[in-house]
Amino acid sequence: MKLLVVHEVNYLEKIVYEFQILPEILSTLGHEVTVIDYNDSWKHSSSGNSYGLKTRVHKTIHRAYPQASVTVRRPGMIRFPVLSRVSGAVTSGLEVHRFLRDHPVDALLLYGLPTVGVQSLHAARKYKIPVIFRSIDVLHRLVRWRSLALATRVLERYVYANADAIFPVTLHLKNHILSYGVPESRIRVLPSGVDTEMFSPGPRNTSLLQQWGIGPQDPVILFMGTIYRFSGLDRVIAEFPSLIARHSNVRLVIVGCGEDEQRLRRLSTQAGLSKHIIFGGLHPYPALVDIIRSSDICINPFELNGITRDILPTKLFQYLACGKPAVATELPGTTPFLSGPEHGMVYCSLDAFTGCLAELLDSPERRERLGQRGVEVTRAKYEWKRIAETMVSWIAEFQGATEFAQIRDASL
Repeated sequence: MKLLVVHEVNYLEKIVYEFQILPEILSTLGHEVTVIDYNDSWKHSSSGNSYGLKTRVHKTIHRAYPQASVTVRRPGMIRFPVLSRVSGAVTSGLEVHRFLRDHPVDALLLYGLPTVGVQSLHAARKYKIPVIFRSIDVLHRLVRWRSLALATRVLERYVYANADAIFPVTLHLKNHILSYGVPESRIRVLPSGVDTEMFSPGPRNTSLLQQWGIGPQDPVILFMGTIYRFSGLDRVIAEFPSLIARHSNVRLVIVGCGEDEQRLRRLSTQAGLSKHIIFGGLHPYPALVDIIRSSDICINPFELNGITRDILPTKLFQYLACGKPAVATELPGTTPFLSGPEHGMVYCSLDAFTGCLAELLDSPERRERLGQRGVEVTRAKYEWKRIAETMVSWIAEFQGATEFAQIRDASL
């Protein structure tokens, strides 16, 4: 199958998540995958000139899997606030149009909406290409400015109404899409997953821990991923002294980067916790396996808000597949898939978070049981390759339905 994937984030530099993982798994399964992305991190990039509008083509790209080969097409933009989005919307729309005109494509897999959604939909309609929308967030809730959030909500309604099919990652996202009046026959829930061949139980990497000043027997609590302001890590840092009182050598390792990193660094320093809280920065995707294996407990203390309510964080599957218990706040979008201890999860409120961590550190046997359950559930239900194969079969099904409708309409 030949697939075009369109999103409005930076494929080449963004922290690796589904947007890179799924296309690359599809590539390893023999499908031809092209990605049209948008450089949303242009402010921190030194490459290119400020007004280059030419598309740059990056061939044989892989971020998650060395054996994968994806072509990334990066439309140009005007690198200036506001104009970057406006110009990017124009150049992305033109690039999608040109690509569909000049290349045979079986389906367009659409992730983005405000910058690239409507243009991609219109181009696909012109060339009779089915559009599959992959819903991983309530998109208008990601927009900070109320006026733009309202505009994004209008765009959501339009794209959902006109896409051939929508594959939300959670049941809550499905209900959100249904609220726009989309027929249920066009919506199928497809959760995130994990590569259980890559993410699997294994020994601690003591050399890695030593680089961070962590002893081989020191308890390690790990947070991994984008450091959002709603990550809840500020609460964990504020209450970390109570955990140190019970486990004097405990360490919190924060791997990743994001908007709240510098504030959290300051909080850690001001609290005198620099020895106990390590900011590990960004790492290549394959290196995450050793990092998880070198921890005792993995965490996701997200605050509950409009953004986090409906999501299913991929990192949870990665934690569990490596045999590590995951302590997390309870997100309604997540619990239908990972319901609790039977799936290796311990849910608790932010107020009780460090208490839960202390109790789990006190009980190696309980950690072992939870870790084993996490391995079992990820291998049985959330293997990425099976999820990717399911997506391809569904796309083929909707592709056939679209072709039938075109033939029917042409005969009328």
